[in-house]
Amino acid sequence: MVDMAEQASTFLDAGEWAHPFGVGPWHFEGETLTIFVESDPEALRPYFPLPMRPSGPSIFRLTVHALRSDCGMGHGWAARNPRRSQFHEAVVAFNAEIGGVDGNWDPFMWTEAEPQLCVGREMYGFSMRLGEIALTRRPALHGWNRGDVVTAQCSRDGRLVFSIAMTLDRTGSEAVPPPIRPTPVFYTRRTLPRPDSPMISDVAIYRTAMRGLRTGEVWSGEGAFEIGDEHLQPLAGGKVVGARWSTFEMTKDRAELIERSVARREG
Repeated sequence: MVDMAEQASTFLDAGEWAHPFGVGPWHFEGETLTIFVESDPEALRPYFPLPMRPSGPSIFRLTVHALRSDCGMGHGWAARNPRRSQFHEAVVAFNAEIGGVDGNWDPFMWTEAEPQLCVGREMYGFSMRLGEIALTRRPALHGWNRGDVVTAQCSRDGRLVFSIAMTLDRTGSEAVPPPIRPTPVFYTRRTLPRPDSPMISDVAIYRTAMRGLRTGEVWSGEGAFEIGDEHLQPLAGGKVVGARWSTFEMTKDRAELIERSVARREG
């Protein structure tokens, strides 16, 4: 039976509390498909706002996750609210560094989920937008086999943002390692225009370290991608240098404030 008091707590209350979901930590688990693409360093550079700098090889990632999250409200809430706790994310990701600390920088993200927009974007500053996302599901009984194809697509307003595909080849200890070293650190840039002065935005850069990151089943293979969004066209000529599918779980904790600034738009 659904606890209506707990259900009600997912909405803004009438008092001083203004958080539509749990305060965290947020627990995630799911499946992920990633295509690693090598690109011209000059093509990547415009996607890094200061004080971020590109880190490591000139490689970006196209990733789609099929996720389940407790939204900071516990396993029981996730089980009773599948339409809110289960969703997809599509991500264009880079490796960045600030002050010598490497991390993930995701300036383009899409989701179909309210929790990710309310908290991922408005609180943490992840660059979430609404989109339509699909990922091939793992066969329920016999699982994956070599030669199987996994495909993911992200679109917005009926127009392709990007699509990725992978032909499975090696699994477990035989899987090819990713071409860039993974990191649990994520950088976000929260930019909020002022309601009374829309040409002025308050900017805050945060660093979040995911904890308890654990990978389960892993496959590597041959990958392919297609980019349709105009903002991503400088990346369309890149070369695929890796592809991985995996299951994982992790916990997102509180963020560390790195920098605050004010941005003003002319005109």
